[in-house]
Amino acid sequence: MPEEISRRSCRSSGSTGGGAGRAARRGLGRAALGLVLALAASAPAMTAWAEPTIAERARADALRREAQQLLAAGRPEAACPKLEESDRLSPSAATKLELARCREGTGRLASAWALYSEVGAAGEASVDAKQGAEARERAAALEQRLPRLAIVLSGEVKALPGLEVRLDGVEARGVGEARPVEPGKHKVTATAPGREAFMREVEVSQPRQLAEVHVTALEPTAAALDPAPAAVDAAWRRPDPPGVRPDPIHRKLMWVTGGLTLAGIALGSTFGGLALSTWSKVDDAARTACSDPARYRDCAQPVPNLSRRAASYATVSDFCFIAAGAALAGTAVLWWTLPPDGPRAGARVQIVPGVLGGAVVGVF
Repeated sequence: MPEEISRRSCRSSGSTGGGAGRAARRGLGRAALGLVLALAASAPAMTAWAEPTIAERARADALRREAQQLLAAGRPEAACPKLEESDRLSPSAATKLELARCREGTGRLASAWALYSEVGAAGEASVDAKQGAEARERAAALEQRLPRLAIVLSGEVKALPGLEVRLDGVEARGVGEARPVEPGKHKVTATAPGREAFMREVEVSQPRQLAEVHVTALEPTAAALDPAPAAVDAAWRRPDPPGVRPDPIHRKLMWVTGGLTLAGIALGSTFGGLALSTWSKVDDAARTACSDPARYRDCAQPVPNLSRRAASYATVSDFCFIAAGAALAGTAVLWWTLPPDGPRAGARVQIVPGVLGGAVVGVF
């Protein structure tokens, strides 16, 4: 009786394994293909996600603890850089608040005021109520101790394309507003293409003292006033050489779809090779473990296990080749839908022999 049960079980397993193997050789599943396409579609979004990694968070926490120890030892000059790096790796309101206290302790009052203001102005969802109240209170106290500087631009200057306004070499924030600055000398610069640079130094020292720097106009440069063409201008006016594609968006998308095509071909070839080698093992084992090796009937282990494994490899291989074909079709569509605003780059397609037929390699 046990032998009969064993034979029935083996017959059922062998029949199922053989049928699944032949189906895998001829047919294609849908679930794995959907998974491949979903991963391909979500890759750009995953790349664009800017959350800090686990390693970055761990490093940021370690730097913050080191800074706290330095602050407790009365060494704020050494603690501030560690807090700055911690906030860069994993930004948080708590770290910014500690950094603001540290800068205040080293005499960088304007920088501390800016951080206090940033934390105090953040929404309640991202800042603890106690931290926000402390930040606003400290910002208000520092504002009473600092001089202020306002950079005022005329309407003509504001309308200049490519305008850059800098305070002490750094892009000026809140242009037109009176913002607290460190006591001492400050340099204001304003530049725009084809215009003479504006530069003025101003010194402020008293608390609540207000200094204003007015930028009323930027005079055109001599080159902008002289319309005579030069050799450099002629070089800039030369048309793009043949083969240069003027639309980077299509090219980037074509790189993505081309990469997916190559990845699908590589994975499909790999799993296809595994399926072929596993089916060879099934055939070898069936000669001694099956009463009917041609149909995989009345088989003992490991024939059913090997056949199921080979069927899985074949199914994944089929899915990968289908995904590669879809990506290749997307590449072709992108190529033929390029806007007619410039010459097309030369294209070359080459067929390279592979494990299961070959691969298509294109140069665009």
